[in-house]
Amino acid sequence: MVIVSDPGSARPTAEFGGHLASARAQAAATCARTKELRQWTEHVLTETQAVQQTIVDARRQRRSSPAGRDLMQRSEHARLLARLETMPVIEQAKGIIMAQSHCGNARAFDLLRRASQRSNVPVRDLAAQIVAKTAGLAPAPPEEATAGTKGQRRA
Repeated sequence: MVIVSDPGSARPTAEFGGHLASARAQAAATCARTKELRQWTEHVLTETQAVQQTIVDARRQRRSSPAGRDLMQRSEHARLLARLETMPVIEQAKGIIMAQSHCGNARAFDLLRRASQRSNVPVRDLAAQIVAKTAGLAPAPPEEATAGTKGQRRA
């Protein structure tokens, strides 16, 4: 079987060259716009992370102040918000313990709780240390150790 194309239906190569040049120009413009949007996204993400860290620091400072401690004692809502802030790191630590010890959720929390009691370190701080160590980061100092010590020297 032999296929013969119709010579009258073929487009001139100059027309294809024009389409190719147009497509290349459009691709270059799209690539440049993509780079611009990526840089903008990274900038916004960096600013958002800085704002989130500022909020976390302000909440921590407010909770550790005398008025904040009083609010935590009186307000169930404030206690719930504080718990919601520490819950993710505790869940991450439980996941790490579950993976390393091949145990279930309840057993992992029991191990975390007992280690907290033995070392006299709050569960949230111990969980943060476990997560930081596993991630290869330096653990953040506990809230109590840093609360109200700015500008003060320890004896």
